[in-house]
Amino acid sequence: MRIVLDARKYYDFGIGTYIQNLVAHLESRCDLVLLVAPDDMHRIDQHCLARKRVNTSKKYSIRELHSIAADANKLHAHVFHAPHYTTPFGLKMPCVTTVHDILHVKGNGHYSFPKRVYAQAIIAHACNVSQAVIVDSEFTKRELMESFTITDERIHVVPLGVSSMFFKKYPAKEVQRFRNKYGLVKPTILYTGSLKPHKNVELLISAFSNMRHRSDFQLAFSGEYIKKHHELWNVIKQKGLTGDVVEIGQVTTSELALAYRASAVVVLPSLYEGFGFSMVEAMASGIPAIGARAGSIPEVVGNGGLLFDPHSAEDLTCTLENVLDDTLLRKKLVLRGLRNVKRFSWEKCAEQTFQIYKDVR
Repeated sequence: MRIVLDARKYYDFGIGTYIQNLVAHLESRCDLVLLVAPDDMHRIDQHCLARKRVNTSKKYSIRELHSIAADANKLHAHVFHAPHYTTPFGLKMPCVTTVHDILHVKGNGHYSFPKRVYAQAIIAHACNVSQAVIVDSEFTKRELMESFTITDERIHVVPLGVSSMFFKKYPAKEVQRFRNKYGLVKPTILYTGSLKPHKNVELLISAFSNMRHRSDFQLAFSGEYIKKHHELWNVIKQKGLTGDVVEIGQVTTSELALAYRASAVVVLPSLYEGFGFSMVEAMASGIPAIGARAGSIPEVVGNGGLLFDPHSAEDLTCTLENVLDDTLLRKKLVLRGLRNVKRFSWEKCAEQTFQIYKDVR
């Protein structure tokens, strides 16, 4: 069975992790062909055996809605998979679309009216033409059914997985080398991911500022560089926290695993998530996970971590201090997290996705 997958977001945050792991677990199951961005071809070639074809369309462009279909049709695919909601027009084969969330439709005040209209139209198109729509969580399924015309039987909840890299045991010397490299000289509160407005990072900064009387902790950011987000960096400067904030930046998966191991606690303050990778990665790493009571985060965290009010810096401060001060609570959270994270597997995700391919063919 030949599957064509739009992989132009192979190196994006979140969706890129999804594509990379799906490809790794699907390429031995089928004749998998990836449509990739020109700049990514050589990088992907180094660790991916699937066949690849370059597509030059820009992401979120009008052209991509037609050129992707044209490429898939030429390849005589049995099934086309859009791993993001931008499902093309004119496909001549069954289509599966993954909708990770509908944040661009909900807006939450962070997206312009034209962007919301575009997302509304494109997701509606995906719901209309896809034989199956995959979502990461029951939360996104509910949101999709409330906002679009789609029947329950065409939506499939397929939870995402977590890389084996996060379960590995790392020598203490290796973790210490990582700490030395990035200046993690104190117990660390870690945030990893993008710095988009809905991620609610300013609340985390405020909660950390409330702990300023305690000079024995650092706040670290992995992913986007916070100094490039001037509004957030100005908040840090205004609160006098520049000496206690560390930038790890964008790192490899193996280094990210070390970032978790080098941390005392991981926080996801987001106002909206379709899944929330950092929570499962923290739990797999044996690090206490603290997540906002919003979106799919409570569903993913389960009883493996703690939740807080995403609109209350004081609630997050209190939760952080409880975890950091209570050794017994930290041990309980680690054990509960390791049990909870067993629900999430890339092998299982790929297996369920492949079954959906077979069902729609």
